[in-house]
Amino acid sequence: MKKYKAVIFDLFDTVINFNRSHLTVVNVDGTGVRSTSVDVYKVFKKFYNNVDFGEFYKAFIESFTEFNDIKRMENREFHNRERFKIMLYMMNIELNSHSNEMVEEMVSVHMKGLASTTEFPEEHRSTLNILRNKNYRLALISNFDHAPTAYGLLEKFGIKNYFEKILISVEIGWRKPKADIFLKAYDLLKIRSNDAIFVGDNFEADVIGSQSVGMDVIWINKNGEKIKEGNSEPDYIVSNFAEIKCIL
Repeated sequence: MKKYKAVIFDLFDTVINFNRSHLTVVNVDGTGVRSTSVDVYKVFKKFYNNVDFGEFYKAFIESFTEFNDIKRMENREFHNRERFKIMLYMMNIELNSHSNEMVEEMVSVHMKGLASTTEFPEEHRSTLNILRNKNYRLALISNFDHAPTAYGLLEKFGIKNYFEKILISVEIGWRKPKADIFLKAYDLLKIRSNDAIFVGDNFEADVIGSQSVGMDVIWINKNGEKIKEGNSEPDYIVSNFAEIKCIL
């Protein structure tokens, strides 16, 4: 097997998992949906108590979709507060010091809710320890729009110091699969493409992105997804994080 100097990981649903069953269930048109919207609405209602939850929830979801569409167009990253500004625009609420204060509080509550859903299985820690003991240099590249939450979770689970370099897209301005964020990692680590292998769960962001800069990749295909016609096969495919130690 090819020898690598560095292993670069995606963060969420790769190293740290989301378990959305921890979120509050919201009843939407007779269907239960897990979302941070209930807690975010409590913040919103302190400022605008004449808007019912149904109207709020519609803008909450539509702003999320539009925000992600904007990001994907050029693989640019924007702070999470921009999503809530889009939501207010959809509701014809003017941005001013009053509403900006509310936006910051909504971001805080939303991120606290997302953070509460995260899990770090012990087999992930043992796998990282094995790789570190084999003298691999470890790094992270994460598509995430709120850096304090990402760093806070790394601290919470006691793994921040495992990673020599941590690149959060909101701090870089670019998102995977944009080549720039991978090339930034090369520059910071002072390595070339054949020195590293990438590990991630998202085919477009992680597999296509790393392949675009000549880096080998391990795809964590948890759900048995099929590779779309025209896409290149990853170098390795595993079904869970712990399996990567058998490759590396």
